[in-house]
Amino acid sequence: MFTTVSLAAIGLASSPALAQAAPDEATASRGLQEIVVTARKVAENLQDVPVAVMALSGDELIDRNVQRVQDIANFTPGFSIRQGSNTHSALILTLRGQVQSDTLITLDPSVGTYVDGVYWARSYGLNGDFLDVESAQILKGPQGTLFGRNTTGGALLINSNNPDLNDFGGSLSLTYGRFNEFQATGVLNVPIIENKVGLRLALQRSRRDGYTRNVVPAGAVSAVGATNPVVAKPPYSGVPNGVKLDDRDRWNGRAKLDIKPTDNLTLRFSGEYFEMDEAGPARQMRMALAPFTASNSTYNLANTGSLFVGLINGSPPATAGAAGQSILDPIIANLAANPRLASNNEVPYAYAKTQTYGFTGILDTDFGQVQLITGYRKIDAYAGVDLDGSPFPIHFTESQQSVEQLSGEFQITGSGFDNRLDYAAGFFAFHENGFDQSISIVAPAINPTTSHFYANIDNDSMGGYGQATFHFNDKLSFTGGLRYSVDDKGITSLNNNFNTVTSTTTCSLFAAPPIVGPELVAMPQCAVKRRDSFSGWSYTAGLEYKPTDDLLFYIKTGKGFRSGGQNLRAPSAAFLIPFKPEIAYSHEVGFKGEFLDRRVRLNIAAYQTDVNDIQRSTLIAQPGSNQGASATVLGNAGKARFRGFEADTVISLAEGLRFSGFLAHVDPKYIRYSDLSGDRSFERFDAVVPWQWGAALDYDRDFGGVRLKLHADYSHFSDSASGSYFFAQNAAQVPPGSTAVPGAVNTQNAQLYKVLTRDAQDLFGARASISFADDAYELAVFVRNITNDRTFTANLLVAPVGYVSSTRNEPRTFGVTGTVRF
Repeated sequence: MFTTVSLAAIGLASSPALAQAAPDEATASRGLQEIVVTARKVAENLQDVPVAVMALSGDELIDRNVQRVQDIANFTPGFSIRQGSNTHSALILTLRGQVQSDTLITLDPSVGTYVDGVYWARSYGLNGDFLDVESAQILKGPQGTLFGRNTTGGALLINSNNPDLNDFGGSLSLTYGRFNEFQATGVLNVPIIENKVGLRLALQRSRRDGYTRNVVPAGAVSAVGATNPVVAKPPYSGVPNGVKLDDRDRWNGRAKLDIKPTDNLTLRFSGEYFEMDEAGPARQMRMALAPFTASNSTYNLANTGSLFVGLINGSPPATAGAAGQSILDPIIANLAANPRLASNNEVPYAYAKTQTYGFTGILDTDFGQVQLITGYRKIDAYAGVDLDGSPFPIHFTESQQSVEQLSGEFQITGSGFDNRLDYAAGFFAFHENGFDQSISIVAPAINPTTSHFYANIDNDSMGGYGQATFHFNDKLSFTGGLRYSVDDKGITSLNNNFNTVTSTTTCSLFAAPPIVGPELVAMPQCAVKRRDSFSGWSYTAGLEYKPTDDLLFYIKTGKGFRSGGQNLRAPSAAFLIPFKPEIAYSHEVGFKGEFLDRRVRLNIAAYQTDVNDIQRSTLIAQPGSNQGASATVLGNAGKARFRGFEADTVISLAEGLRFSGFLAHVDPKYIRYSDLSGDRSFERFDAVVPWQWGAALDYDRDFGGVRLKLHADYSHFSDSASGSYFFAQNAAQVPPGSTAVPGAVNTQNAQLYKVLTRDAQDLFGARASISFADDAYELAVFVRNITNDRTFTANLLVAPVGYVSSTRNEPRTFGVTGTVRF
């Protein structure tokens, strides 16, 4: 019999997850099963690993309704995931407060993603569904002495199932749910030559109607001309009123071929394809701003959007701002009261196609295992967004990306000195090239300039690493690791501005005569090239003490390195300067224990991470622009400190009944934070959730050939900054370094602060299944977001244009899944 999911043949998830394996001797005795992870490149019991790790098996992902990659954050203490602001095909991962603030291809992630051992440098296409997954693991803290790319926050490891060389089998699952959700998943395993050659295929098709209805007046128009030559997709040709947004339309497929010419050699070839083409995400305007000017330009507020709306609705310039705001405010109130409505004059779109091919060679030797992991990944993506979320053409942006990467990693793992020394060493090489472009159209009736940002990139990275654990005896061990990284990054920037009235293009990065002609983003005449190198050492060191087989105490310290880069969206030469690497120093103490004959498991970790030259992005008004043109610039903010703890537990309450729970807290603080506009150290931390907790109950019993599985879970996310902002009500309250212009008063501060705070979320989910004939046939019902929490989860302040817009959490969904395994 062939099963579709496993975790190192254990079929078990780590804390805070619960095991979902078939009842066995351990279950009968109410003991918790062992959890196997590969956090240190070898299969180990989680309780023996002096690293904070969370792991979920494929079975656990299914039982917990973890459909997409971003859903895994609901069960991982200290971890949160949000969609990219420019496209929901890309994800931004936050772990222990470490976050990649933008999805630009010149900015490396704080949390590295590895799929079947291959590093995915860009997260476009990562927001897909889990397909035929063996396990997902989250490693916390700086990584680099054991993995291909260096990161400051941690790593997400996703491993798919490998071919079985002996048993023919497969599965077919069909799901139907709310909003006409339909998903079909097929898996087929074929042992072509027994014990020698095996093929595994997996294919998934996902569709769902949109859950947001677009309501706009008949006169709504697009900011993009019907014949615009630079957008990937022309404006919606039909009537946008009534169109359903936030739909789902995806294909995902994978193939793996294992060849085993000898007992100690495996040659693994793989290919993966993902494609999505969807209308979304729907944005909603939350607030229209009044103008306010401070000496620190980061906090300047404009009312360009309101002014534009007033003018196009017939108001004279002197009163257009107030008139526009009076038009927008009722629309904002209506959207706030109706979560299933949007009012977008543009029908948003998001497309992504990824192709990933890999080869892995695994050789088992007398001294250990040798692996060669190679990968090629190609991304093509574009997305158009009605960024202001109103029925007026205030702000439209579109981004396009086409990126290729090649990577190779050579690893050796083994042991020596009578098994007193465990070691891992490797070398990593990486090459990336492609382009990233975006356009921004703001209030076209009063601002004829379309901003164009375009860059070709050519990046290379190399790193050598090694880590070893020496066991002084069966209780005390020391772990040490070292890595050296070199990144060489090249950029050719062609940023420019196009005047739609005069049909002229002006280069952004240097003074040059205007270029007369049709609108183009990549203008060779505007090209500026530069190349920068970044290098650094990383390390880890720690002591582990096991007084008994069931208890582990550890203390560790480490240094992580996130490469520097260039400002892809530099609006002028002054902003083209590169930003430096981000350096993280992490210190952690932890405890792992099992009690009462392994009926209770408790893991606790406390940490502090000090980050120097922390990388941040800032949305600024373009120099010389007074009509709302904006740009995102990247830089080093200074120094920050992140302090926190995590605890998780699993308790076997009775035969087949288990409880799991977790609690996490992170306290971030800027020690120094300043940029070209002044002091910002008093700001909140965007996308960092101070408190998380959750719990789950699982029941798994066999009743005479009929297996019943019940699952219920709860996750809490506290209030957090979403669209970081700080302002004072009046000049007397403004912090040092950002004194307001004399007499200026920001009367909207309290409201602005509120809409840029993501309210606390309480998410509930449940699943129940019944299976027959050794799980050959299964019928399951599920529900996600039981209480229909529609909290605004992603807030965006565009101060130069004068608005705040947001997207909401997905609504309650439910459905039924039928599965046949053979």
